[in-house]
Amino acid sequence: MSGPGGAFEPIPNPTADVNPSKASLDALAARRDDDPIIMINLLKFAQPDGEEAYKRYGRVSSKEVASRGGGVVYAGDAVVPGDWDRIALVYYPRRAAFLDMQKSPAYQGAIPDRTAGLAARLLFAFRGTPATQLAETLTPAPDADEDSVYVVNLLQYRGEGGKASYQKYGNVASNLIRELGGEVVYYLTADQAMVSDNAWEQFALVRYPSLEALQGMVSGDTWQQANREHRESGLEATIAFPTRRIGRRPRG
Repeated sequence: MSGPGGAFEPIPNPTADVNPSKASLDALAARRDDDPIIMINLLKFAQPDGEEAYKRYGRVSSKEVASRGGGVVYAGDAVVPGDWDRIALVYYPRRAAFLDMQKSPAYQGAIPDRTAGLAARLLFAFRGTPATQLAETLTPAPDADEDSVYVVNLLQYRGEGGKASYQKYGNVASNLIRELGGEVVYYLTADQAMVSDNAWEQFALVRYPSLEALQGMVSGDTWQQANREHRESGLEATIAFPTRRIGRRPRG
């Protein structure tokens, strides 16, 4: 690690392990703590009853997070079955809030339900960028109607030129998203790997007005060209899938 506020060296802690290791918790504690973070949680439920076990954990953890000034800013289920079933973005006003929660007897008592409920979990701390700072208070993602889908994008760039190449794609994609009536809800930069197989560098959550709008965009010539010329060459790895917000409001 280059310093408390600099780049991190990922600590091996694979997603199948579900829970953060002491080394990853110590690494988070060593980082500068002068801004909020969002913990990205990707969840794969164990079968057959994993989701119920995880709900029991969630009833405890939500109270513990809230008591420290945090909360869920977005939660969504995958639109189609795949590697991940759900995403939850959890805001903490400081890293110390997340670390303090780990010491809570109530929280520790709920961890067995989390462990039993999950087949895999990706947990990664992200912070705002200079252009997209996180608010100093809990601010949920903007509401949208039931047709909207939110696309999860975890990004790892390829070599020295990967980020620049991806940004060229991003300029094209951003224009297409705006034309559809969508928006980039979050654009975050990596802070610390907690449970992860990869050294992810950026995270974006993008809202589209409908699944059909998303499908139309990615099948169009403009997106296809930008994907071939810039996105594919810029990325070493990615996780990307559409989700629907849990508890979304009805249309109309």
